Amino acid sequence: MKRLLILLVLFVFFTSQIKAAHEGALSYPCSIVLEQVKEIPNSSGTALIAKVKKPYTDQPGSPVRQRTAIGIYADWMPLPSTFGEYDQYEGFAQIPGVISWRFNMYPVKEDQPSLFGGFPLAGKFDEISAQLSADAIVQLRLSNSRSGNLGPAILQGRLKGCVK
Repeated sequence: MKRLLILLVLFVFFTSQIKAAHEGALSYPCSIVLEQVKEIPNSSGTALIAKVKKPYTDQPGSPVRQRTAIGIYADWMPLPSTFGEYDQYEGFAQIPGVISWRFNMYPVKEDQPSLFGGFPLAGKFDEISAQLSADAIVQLRLSNSRSGNLGPAILQGRLKGCVK
């Protein structure tokens, strides 16, 4: 009986440890809304976070590796120069205090642009090998392509909504 009790206690202990380890795990694919950091009429955005399998080379039959991809779509964005010495937008993702990634955002060509201004942007980065966590941040930021300076965030969100 004593042995059974010890086994039961160990089972409960290890089950709770496994559950705690998985509680903070992200669920893929996941999307988050990017909230306004600066007040810009109509501007909004979203990020899609997914696991992707990529070949190591472009040769047929190349082995694959799994990476995390982050794609951003933003709409109703004014020209970057509206905010000063900026000429483009960049996607930016980071695990605070650990690592960050920057990637280009591109204007989306519209057949019928809005009469009220603003334009859509899209961009992605699919080479993330680090384990993302709920405190990871995704942002749309201003950038100066000539100086390489990254400007302030315009839209941002955390991956908290991606937790299982």
